[in-house]
Amino acid sequence: MRNMLLGLLLTISGFAFGQITPENTYSYSGAYAKLQSSGYKFYLMDVGLAQCRIYNTNHTLWKTLNLSVPASNYLYDLKFLSEHLFTTDNTLCISYVYYSYDAVNAIYTFNAKVVKENGAELMTIPGCQYLEVVNLEGLGYKLVAYCYDYTVSPYTIQTKIYSLPGQLVSAESPNLPEKRNLPFPNPAVEHTTIPYSLPSGINSATIKVSDLQGRLIDQHIINCNADRITMPTAHYHSGLYNYSVEAGSQRFESGQFIVK
Repeated sequence: MRNMLLGLLLTISGFAFGQITPENTYSYSGAYAKLQSSGYKFYLMDVGLAQCRIYNTNHTLWKTLNLSVPASNYLYDLKFLSEHLFTTDNTLCISYVYYSYDAVNAIYTFNAKVVKENGAELMTIPGCQYLEVVNLEGLGYKLVAYCYDYTVSPYTIQTKIYSLPGQLVSAESPNLPEKRNLPFPNPAVEHTTIPYSLPSGINSATIKVSDLQGRLIDQHIINCNADRITMPTAHYHSGLYNYSVEAGSQRFESGQFIVK
């Protein structure tokens, strides 16, 4: 009887306070975006097919964008799915980054494109590995492109700024963080240094490194008395890795680096 009463109380408690309910699982990395005319959508990146697939909030397929990626290149990132950012009308557009790898010289080459949903190209940015959109509050929206040249040592970085005709209405954050933390050197050979900044009240956290299949490769404890960690990478296989700074269920920062 006692167990039955306990079970009943737990059931009532679940209804009273709500439940976390699984909705769907995708086998690819994805994100939500709020489109100006079409509302909220979930979009994902299929590297193998070079596609961006877009789903409604009930997880039914809405549209499939076939992205132009040159032979021997692979998708790296999708950003800023929008209807009124890169054009002045409601044409669906997206920016994406792709890369190639020169195995002989162990060099990655990145490029970025902005395209309409029909594949029409609005812009190509050679060398671009990262893209951000910034709202200058009354001065319009800017596209910030971080371009890397890994054919020279030390590698060079260019930051290119573009004025955008529209505005970002999105679930994605349009603003740059106060401090942009990029690993260096990137690509790494023997080691990489990852800057970080823990929020006030967080004394320690864990930096976790995973491969593109989501498998945990490495992890290190970090604390608030430092602002960076140098990790050995000589034992990593060549390739692209994701990292995140976490404490419990909270994730503070994330990014990527290359090992060659």
